[in-house]
Amino acid sequence: MSIPDIKQIMIGRIEELFASISGNSSDADCQHALKRFQMDHYNDLASLSFWIGCDANVFQRECVAAADLVDDAFFEIMREREFEAPAVRPQYSTLNSRQQFGAVVEGASL
Repeated sequence: MSIPDIKQIMIGRIEELFASISGNSSDADCQHALKRFQMDHYNDLASLSFWIGCDANVFQRECVAAADLVDDAFFEIMREREFEAPAVRPQYSTLNSRQQFGAVVEGASL
């Protein structure tokens, strides 16, 4: 693989990222697309560094750690969404009526 090939692959990955993130993509889809792009980008940098003469293992070693940054970036969004929904309250109590009110309620025997 030559340097122009690596350049075309890197440009293609950017176009693929923007194609996979449309206006109606969910946060999970965007997170997955960004994480995939991040990992592929580090692999492409490793290929490029090999041709330049650098140590490609540095990029390969940091690839997973860099992709974890995406999870950290989306963590706050996911936590906000978790707490913004109203809490569901059960219609009925988990306690039975005798525990709540005793055996007699307003003159009626249970």
